[in-house]
Amino acid sequence: MTAPCPARPYSGWEVSLRSRLIAALLLVAAAAALTHYTQVWAAIPSAQARTSDFAGTYAAGTLWRSGQMASLYDVHVEEAVLARTGAPANHLYIPFENPPFAAVLASPASLLDATSAYRVWSLLQLALVVAAVWVAARAAPWPGRATRLRKVAVAAVAIAGFGTGLLFVEGQWDGVQVLGLALAYAGWRRGHRAGPGFIVGLTSAIAKPHLAAGVVAFMVGRRDWRGLAGAALGAGAMVGAGLVTAGPGALAAFVRAVLQPANSPSAQMQGASGLFGSLLGSGAGAFGLSIAAGLGAALVAGWLGAVSRLRRDLLEPAFAGAIVLSLFASPHLLGHDLTLLAPAAVAVLAWTMARDTTAAEDWPGRRTMVGIAAWAALSIATMLDLGKNTVGLPGRLTPWLLLGIAGLCVAAVRLAVVHVAHDPTGVHRLRLTRHDADGPVGLEHA
Repeated sequence: MTAPCPARPYSGWEVSLRSRLIAALLLVAAAAALTHYTQVWAAIPSAQARTSDFAGTYAAGTLWRSGQMASLYDVHVEEAVLARTGAPANHLYIPFENPPFAAVLASPASLLDATSAYRVWSLLQLALVVAAVWVAARAAPWPGRATRLRKVAVAAVAIAGFGTGLLFVEGQWDGVQVLGLALAYAGWRRGHRAGPGFIVGLTSAIAKPHLAAGVVAFMVGRRDWRGLAGAALGAGAMVGAGLVTAGPGALAAFVRAVLQPANSPSAQMQGASGLFGSLLGSGAGAFGLSIAAGLGAALVAGWLGAVSRLRRDLLEPAFAGAIVLSLFASPHLLGHDLTLLAPAAVAVLAWTMARDTTAAEDWPGRRTMVGIAAWAALSIATMLDLGKNTVGLPGRLTPWLLLGIAGLCVAAVRLAVVHVAHDPTGVHRLRLTRHDADGPVGLEHA
C-alpha cells in the first residue's frame, strides 16, 4: 500500500492566488451593488424625484434665493414650493431639517428644475463619499505587502455599503460629513490637532450636528483641547454664516423643526431611540432608556479616545468605534447616515490587514474577514429595517448591529492593550512618541 503523502503547505504563489481571487470577488460584489444602486437611481421617474429627501433642501434653497428667509422652516410655504415643482399633492410633506446655512449652500441647485437638481445633488453626494474613502485609504496604515488590488477591493467594499445606496437614491446630505470625518482621520494620523477638529465642527454644522456627539466625546477622551477649540470654531463659523445670511429667526426655527416628534418617529429610527422605541413603543420609558444608552455610548467613545491618545497604533479601531457609538447615540438615525462609517471601514480593514500580515496569515485573515462580515451584516440589517415602524421583538436590527460592531472595536482595543501589558517576551516593545511638537506623549509599537 502506498503511504499517504504528507500535507504540503501552500506555496507563496498559491497563497497570493487566494488573495487575488478573494479581492476580485469583493470587487465584483461591490461593483454589482453599486450598479444596482445606479439602476434604481436612473429608473426613478420625475414625479418621484421631486419627492426625494432632497426636495426639502430644494424648497429651502428656493425660498432663500427668493428672499423668504423667514419661511425656510415653514412647512406650508415649503409645500407650496414643492407643489409648483409638480410634486404629487399627496406627498408634499418633506420638511427641511438642516441648519440654515445649508439652504444657502444648496441654493444654486434651485436654479435647475427639481428633477435635474435632484440628479446633480445625488451625484455630488456620491462623489463626496468616493472622495472621502480615497482620503481615508491614502492615510490608512496599509502593510508593505498590500497590493493595489487589495486596496481597491477594500475601498470598493466601503463605498458599496447599503447606506451609500440610500444616500444616492434619496439625495441626502451625509456626503459632506463623510468627507469631513475622512479629512479629520487623515489629520489625526499625521499628528495634527486643530485642523481635524475644525473640519469636524464645520462639516457637522453644515449637515447633521446630531451625528457628531460620539466624535466630540472621542476628542475629549484624547484630551484634544486644540481640536475641540477647532471644532467649536468650525461650528461657530457655520452658525455665524447662518445668522448673517438667514437671520436669527431661521436659527430658532431650525431648533424647533428638529425637536418636532413627527420628524423623528422613534420606532423607525435606527439608533438607540429606534432600539427602545421599536421594543417598547413611544413613551417616557423608551425615551429615558435611549438617553441613558446615548450617554453610555458617549462615555465609551471617550474611553476609546483616551486609549488612542496613548496608543497611536490603535487609532483605527478606536476611531471606528467612536463613529459607530456616535451613530448609535444619535436621536435621529436612518440608513443613509451609516455612510459616515465608510472612511472608518477602510481604515479598520487596512489595520486588520497589517495585523494579519504580522500574524503570518495571508489576506484576508480572520480579523479582516470579521470586519468584512460585520460591514455586510450592517448593510443587510439596514435593508431589512427600511421603512419599518412596528413595535415588538427583536426591534430594529440596525442598532443591534451597531452595538455588536462597537463591541468588536472595543474588544480589539482592549485585547491589544492587555496583550502589550502582559507580554512577557518583549516582542511587542514600545517606544515613546509625540503626537506633535507640544502634544501629549503616546505609545506605539517599535
